[in-house]
Amino acid sequence: MSRILKPLVELLHWVLVAIHDALASIGLSEDWTWGLAIIGLTIIVRLIMFPLTWKQYRSSRAMQALAPQIKELQRKHKGDRTKLQQETMRLYQENRVNPFASCLPLLLQLPVFFALYWTIRGTSYLPVAETEALFNASFLWIPKLGEPDPYFILLVVYVATQMISTELMLTPQTEGSQRMIMRAMPIIFIFVLYRFPSGLFIYWVTTNLWTIGQQLIIRKTMPIVALEAAAGSSGGGKAERPAPPPKKRSRFMEAMMAAQGQRQAEVEQRHKADQGSAAKGAGSGAKKGARGAKPGPKKGAKRPPPGKGVGARPKPSTPAPDTSPPDR
Repeated sequence: MSRILKPLVELLHWVLVAIHDALASIGLSEDWTWGLAIIGLTIIVRLIMFPLTWKQYRSSRAMQALAPQIKELQRKHKGDRTKLQQETMRLYQENRVNPFASCLPLLLQLPVFFALYWTIRGTSYLPVAETEALFNASFLWIPKLGEPDPYFILLVVYVATQMISTELMLTPQTEGSQRMIMRAMPIIFIFVLYRFPSGLFIYWVTTNLWTIGQQLIIRKTMPIVALEAAAGSSGGGKAERPAPPPKKRSRFMEAMMAAQGQRQAEVEQRHKADQGSAAKGAGSGAKKGARGAKPGPKKGAKRPPPGKGVGARPKPSTPAPDTSPPDR
């Protein structure tokens, strides 16, 4: 994997060395420079990803505002899953909400995480002297940044900060099963991450602390617009806000709506074809039954005597007697 992430590994290594050299130039010792370089790298990464994170929180707050309407759609289309998905996507599209926006920042963090792992552990295409200096550097109580924390302090701090960050991300509309999964993930990660380098835990703990502060600030500065508008319209003496102009739809939402519409059209055509074939089969069966049935006697009619009814064999005709006088 280090070969696949080689450009990113080299970039992170260059940033760490640059921050380390800048801190060393102001007189800081090796016991501080590499650890602070990892913290500085984390802040740079979070600043670069801030626009995506801002969109993630906007989408999350908008989905909270649309939660009552989504529940109404679930009640209305309870038996039709395809129609429910189509109407839900239309609701997201009309309000310019992307339900998948929260996944992008998390996916972008994974390459950075693995690239930083190889930067700290070292690889063949990185300078040996700088890699060994980073691997063997100490920071606070940590003897070596390239080895696991012998006291597991960073592991405990990671789990605590991750759980706080998860609680801040949960919404009242989050389902119970999803809540349990999100709360259990930090504990499950313990069995995977406890042998990771300490420098990687410094990056992850710094990321969690940044996320916690960012969520608290955004919660105060980004209100739920739709809920506020509803509250203002229900209060007395306040005029209702005019409806906002239609927003431009994103290409992603347009593609999702087109796919949902095509799927719904195919389902309807298939349903109509099945109904037509069933009706045609029933009509042809009725015609065959009517053609093969024999007409029975009408109700109240007298039955013909034996031998004179419909289908009776005609009796052979007997020749008439010869009444002419005999020849003399």
